[in-house]
Amino acid sequence: MELIDCVDSEWDQLDFVANDRSTFTARGQYILWDTRRLESYLINQIHLNNSEVQYQTRLYGYQPLQDSISAFANSETFNTSLIIDCMGHSSPIVNATNSVKILGYHHLYGRTLGLRRPIAPIAVDNVILSDHPLFLEIMPKSGGTANVVMISPSASTKLSKVLVDDFNFAITKTHYADVFYPLRSSEELQGIVPIGRMRKRSLDRILFFGEAGQIHPAASCTCLNRMLKVYKETAKNIEHRLLTNCVSAVGLSDAIPQTSLFSQRFHQNLFRQLNCCSSDQVRSMVELLHCLNEKSLDDLIFGEVGFGHFIQTDNLRRVTRARNTIWLAPLLQTLFNL
Repeated sequence: MELIDCVDSEWDQLDFVANDRSTFTARGQYILWDTRRLESYLINQIHLNNSEVQYQTRLYGYQPLQDSISAFANSETFNTSLIIDCMGHSSPIVNATNSVKILGYHHLYGRTLGLRRPIAPIAVDNVILSDHPLFLEIMPKSGGTANVVMISPSASTKLSKVLVDDFNFAITKTHYADVFYPLRSSEELQGIVPIGRMRKRSLDRILFFGEAGQIHPAASCTCLNRMLKVYKETAKNIEHRLLTNCVSAVGLSDAIPQTSLFSQRFHQNLFRQLNCCSSDQVRSMVELLHCLNEKSLDDLIFGEVGFGHFIQTDNLRRVTRARNTIWLAPLLQTLFNL
């Protein structure tokens, strides 16, 4: 509840749209964060805790010592008991130590646009027919604007010009052309989210967290949601390990609450399938959502999915009746650890 003032919008539905415009509407309680307010709140809490934030500072090396670790950033050396690496896909520590087996990346490109008329929030719209995955996300904001982002899984960190071109086409030439108008001061919304399997969750006096620690569900990529769910427990675990000087790689390995191995692997295998699926397969995924109850859907997107979800009587009956097999490949790959 202490973060309630950092919420921009609340909705009771989310739409998932296939290329033929067939739609599944999820019903629930969903929110959109006001990023600036959330950042300001967290930074203020850091200051109140007698800590500081330094900007435009790049870590480029570190040196483990007997009772501490030194971090080299710009022209300064910081001596500390523990480094918590939250540097995402660009983490030099993760890359140098080969701590993650990268499966691919989610590329995001978009802008904040003005709304000519109200629109329901859209989690996924495969608006452009294609042989590769391409999804438009639309999150309306409280001030008559919306965050509009094109998302595409990729094997490379390099942003494809096609993604930018397809975004511009989607908002200016398709049926969305009468929904948005450009904002003069609109900044690009751009990012890269790494998806991989952790080889090392920690090193001596180094703990990987956030995207660098792969705590986010790989397929749905609800990174901030997962971080906010576990950060308090993580902080308590870290405090205990610092007090007991249990900061070896082994001692830190279970400091961050993890979803089950089944859930991690299923999301990773679902991401691999998304990475190569066509618009026709995306339509099958949207059709599959009609077969799931709300709890199963919320667990899949925001929480933890388990084998029990696949054998629930009602879910299984609806999936069998629909003859939908799009979920079989990632499930079998997870069960047989492929």
